[in-house]
Amino acid sequence: MTYETTRSQELFAQAQRWLAGGVGSDSRSAHNGWVPGPIYVERGLGSRLWDVDGNEYIDYLMARGPLILGHRPAPVIEAVTRTLLDQGSLFALTHELEIEAARQVCEFVPSVERVRFDNSGTAVVQRAIRLARAYTGKTKIVRFEGHYHGWSDQMYWCYQPEPVMGDGHNLSRPSSNAHGVPELLAETVIVLPWNDPDRLVQVIETHKHDLACVITEPILGNLGGIMPRPGYLETMREVTAANDVLLIFDEVLTGFRVALGGAQQLLNIKPDLTTLAKAVAGGFPAAVLGGRAEIMELVAQARVIYGGTYNSSSLVTSAMVATMKQLSQPGFYEQLSLAGETLAQGLVELVRRVGLPATYSGVGPLFQLWFCEPDRLPRDYREARPILQRSPFHTFWQEMMARGVILHPQQSGLFLISAAHSLADIERTLDLAEAVMPAVKRAFEKMNG
Repeated sequence: MTYETTRSQELFAQAQRWLAGGVGSDSRSAHNGWVPGPIYVERGLGSRLWDVDGNEYIDYLMARGPLILGHRPAPVIEAVTRTLLDQGSLFALTHELEIEAARQVCEFVPSVERVRFDNSGTAVVQRAIRLARAYTGKTKIVRFEGHYHGWSDQMYWCYQPEPVMGDGHNLSRPSSNAHGVPELLAETVIVLPWNDPDRLVQVIETHKHDLACVITEPILGNLGGIMPRPGYLETMREVTAANDVLLIFDEVLTGFRVALGGAQQLLNIKPDLTTLAKAVAGGFPAAVLGGRAEIMELVAQARVIYGGTYNSSSLVTSAMVATMKQLSQPGFYEQLSLAGETLAQGLVELVRRVGLPATYSGVGPLFQLWFCEPDRLPRDYREARPILQRSPFHTFWQEMMARGVILHPQQSGLFLISAAHSLADIERTLDLAEAVMPAVKRAFEKMNG
């Protein structure tokens, strides 16, 4: 297999005539590592993808998170097809499937007592922020550098800031990561480095009278799976509760992926509000805002507007019900974690074998390989940035793609494991990874002098 992408390149050239940048999302563009251009997919099945050039890949991108059951999982496809044929695709009216989907989310996610549905992670984060402001009567929010909470104007601040934005001790004026975001919204946002409990406590106690909420990824999945320091989220929970500030867990990525109840179950922390998406519907566009009943009552009373023609459509909720049925099977997450940990540990061993530093962060179903010693594993964006700049990961990605393994092209991304990945897939991946290590070592030595 040569893994040529001639047809993909031809299609990309055509796409640029009509699609801005030739792609439907920035995540598929050269700006996000897809060089010289994206591959064009023909089909996916289980743990595999095939492109239009006939190349076959073991897929660890998994649509950036939703495909926790793999491509085209039969129980989900059958449920959606049956719903489409027997009932229809959309009513913009109530139906029984949304009751069952809501019941299961509330049953499985520890902090969630009531829910409303939506269609994207960005949307439910916007809803959560509005609800927090309405419930508390306060305006400002705390968010953290390197955390991704969607592309909305109110949240796209200091996602990946330059070092001049502050030193982690003195607060600096937030900077938007995109043109077109009104500068006046900076007054509503306080941006902090993550995993610094003392700084967090100081800021919350100082701003408690106008601070509505703190929003965080409980595991920093949008920066290579960085874990919270021991006690950090416990401190966050305690100080927000003590100062009438709501705590929001953005579990768009971790929800239903790292455990049936998400990272909050895994880490035993209950937030006030939770946003979910991706893995909850096995590849269909579902998102959930859930939380304590007394907070969600503002939605029930229509004091906080929560509309949406496509919310809880019959197709999406049937996918949710079918997916959650599979995820709740005994041993599901143990199998998922075993596959992921076997791959993560195997990759670390291969890198160390050629004399390079290596470790990994995250948990089995969601992890990343880092080219540094375990005691240098970053705790936040500030510590991660210099490691990312000197990482040979792009070489690793290119060499693995050329051998039939598709990954997120950036070091800040993740290996995402699905139930369709077999131990044979893991072994094959490690065999291919061993072959690329000489090239990775050369790239590391060139970048690190």
